[in-house]
Amino acid sequence: MIVTCPLFAIAGNRFSLKWVLVAGTIGYVPYFAALYCNSVFGTQWFLLFGSVTCGFSGAALWVSEAAIAVGYPEPENRGTYISIWMALNKLGSVIGNAIQLALNMDTSSKGSISPKTYLVLIGLSCAGLPLALTVAPAHKLIRKDGTKPTFSSDENRITLKEGLKGFWKATKQKYMLLLIPIFITVRWSQTYQGNYLTEYFSVRGRTLAGFVQTVVGIVATVLWGWLLDSQKIFRTRRGTAIAGWMTMVAVFIPQWVLNFVMQTDLQKQSPTPSLDIYDPGYGKAIAAYCLFGVGSQASVVWTYWILGTYDIHVDVLAYTTGILRSFESLGFAIAFGIGASENVSLMANLIVAFVVFWVSVPFTTYASWLVKEPNPTLEDPINKDIQDDPERDLPPKLPRIQEHADDLGYYAESRT
Repeated sequence: MIVTCPLFAIAGNRFSLKWVLVAGTIGYVPYFAALYCNSVFGTQWFLLFGSVTCGFSGAALWVSEAAIAVGYPEPENRGTYISIWMALNKLGSVIGNAIQLALNMDTSSKGSISPKTYLVLIGLSCAGLPLALTVAPAHKLIRKDGTKPTFSSDENRITLKEGLKGFWKATKQKYMLLLIPIFITVRWSQTYQGNYLTEYFSVRGRTLAGFVQTVVGIVATVLWGWLLDSQKIFRTRRGTAIAGWMTMVAVFIPQWVLNFVMQTDLQKQSPTPSLDIYDPGYGKAIAAYCLFGVGSQASVVWTYWILGTYDIHVDVLAYTTGILRSFESLGFAIAFGIGASENVSLMANLIVAFVVFWVSVPFTTYASWLVKEPNPTLEDPINKDIQDDPERDLPPKLPRIQEHADDLGYYAESRT
């Protein structure tokens, strides 16, 4: 995904984000089927094949859905729509976790989930393709207020060379370079969270924890998106960016403190605990896990929202969200490599995640100061078209009216 996300961003501007989105729904079915076959029959080759198809489809889905979520809405409603997108993403997790909880409710010990879970995931992923086909291409979209998304180029489709140049131009922007650290760290902690659940919880204990965190994350996501769009609370766009980022930092502080406390407490216990839903201390343990989810979801919404404050053109947003997804994948890959090492303890994993996040703070803070106030002329597609070509939106009959006016003028002169 590190390499393919930028490629699919270019492909989205070449062939339409809609068709990249459609391609992004195809590879998940073989992957979930491979997980089922591996769990039941021990099949290895199918798992490798499914991982490849999921990797390509995942990159296509990640880039296209992000560009659509950021570029399609009106600028003043962008935070709300991004939060709805993230909430829908989490809604799938709620359904999946609820099903897993029902299937694994009697499993009070450590182990793997029921293979039937994968059958449910196969069914859910099959719904992606027909739903993706209903999405309108960006150049045909009409928003609720009657406006249309804007593009940096008048061409609906660009060449590969133009796509590469546009992507490189977007990458070199100052704000993009400053945001790379937060792109890398925004999902870094997920590896620690997964290892935390596997190490210290029973099957149904971690399934319930995942369900609760997802529900809490949805509430936090929707609330955060609404706050980013609230003009009564934040008067300026720059003020929204700065206040939003500082609020997230304030949320992350107790999150790190509580997780360090829980990790220190759990790793001291011998034998290693397997917390079940009825055990004392289970509530405190999942509270730390849920707080991680609140901070993580808020930071994800904010990073996508702030990209839309720097540039409103859908084709440019395809590039910038592709860059975000690429570095997001890079951070996740590095974190997974660290977490998978037998020589790295969970405490060391947590410390690395902590350090990586705080390294990104000064760069992200500076990037939030670079946000400028919107230019109504440029953000109104109609005004932009008139500015680029004053005659573009004139009715086609106007030249004929002008022609008749000239004839009348000539006739009047001949009479005098």
